[in-house]
Amino acid sequence: MRVAIIGAGVAGLSCAHELERHNISPVIYELRDFIGDKEAHISAILGVLERPISDALDYLHTVCHLDMQPQGFVKRLTHYSPTKKTVIKGGNFGYFFKRGKHFDSVKCQLFEKLKNSTVRFGEMPDCFALAKEYDYVVVATGDPHITKVLGCWKGLISGWIKGAVVEGKFDPSELIMWINTDYCKNGYAYLTPCDSKRASVLLFVPYVNLDEIEKHWKKFWHMEGLKFKIVEEFAIEHFSGCALSHKLGNIYLAGGCGGALSPFLGFGQINSISMGVFAAQSIAEGKDYEAMLQGIVQKEKDYYELRKAFDKLDNNGLDKLVSLIGMPGIKQSIYNTNINAVKYIAKAVTVTNRLSP
Repeated sequence: MRVAIIGAGVAGLSCAHELERHNISPVIYELRDFIGDKEAHISAILGVLERPISDALDYLHTVCHLDMQPQGFVKRLTHYSPTKKTVIKGGNFGYFFKRGKHFDSVKCQLFEKLKNSTVRFGEMPDCFALAKEYDYVVVATGDPHITKVLGCWKGLISGWIKGAVVEGKFDPSELIMWINTDYCKNGYAYLTPCDSKRASVLLFVPYVNLDEIEKHWKKFWHMEGLKFKIVEEFAIEHFSGCALSHKLGNIYLAGGCGGALSPFLGFGQINSISMGVFAAQSIAEGKDYEAMLQGIVQKEKDYYELRKAFDKLDNNGLDKLVSLIGMPGIKQSIYNTNINAVKYIAKAVTVTNRLSP
């Protein structure tokens, strides 16, 4: 069986690993000349956003057959709104992962697990031509260009991310998040530590262009009084959407181009890995790919309802939100149990969104 994968990102490499488990050696086409991300930063997988998955590392091991090494554990969550602050601690809330070109970054970890796959760097062939040459083609690009060409992309939210690698003093187990419409509209900013001396800071602002994100970035640093030393800066165009179909003939869509990025807070590592693995299992075992993705699709529909509700909040509403999640009963049910709180909150929000003018 001949399988081609377009894109050596998280979804593409996970797909290749799973295909190798089934004694299939794919050919991976990667436009860049390296494995990894151009921008060095620290990403996070938060348990509250991945439920019903109880533990991300266990899920990756048992379901995706991948043993991944995190950068650290998220044990403290600090939320800032314009005038409120809430700190959640006393548990293991998730994991930090390194992104970039370093050997222990997510993509490099995945790449090192491959044994028989062929990677052709500097190539991004036409998927329709590949579909004639190969039995199956898995499109695992981070952007939705091919999905749009196939006519099955629905955009939900777009904007820009401005980020930086910074030096200072940090708690290696603390994730800090800021929300304030004055500098990020209805986006967000967060800090994820690499260690006690270095971290990454990212600001996402929806519905802005590259010039505008620079202005929001400067305002964010000024208003929050950040004094960290900037080592490196970068800007990334961000999008979130959904694929109306994830399989067309012998072409599979996985990862970002298949709708893996959450429209709520932009996280998508678990979705991307899962989609790559599920595409491989569908190819090798004849499983129904669309059926395998139903859990992911429904979860992202729920998150879109939360995004629509979040977009309506002003700074007063953000203050109330941050105060609410810090209340003992609410905090316990959201963060310190395995209850899929987001699912039930989304159902309530869906009704509210439908009733709103």
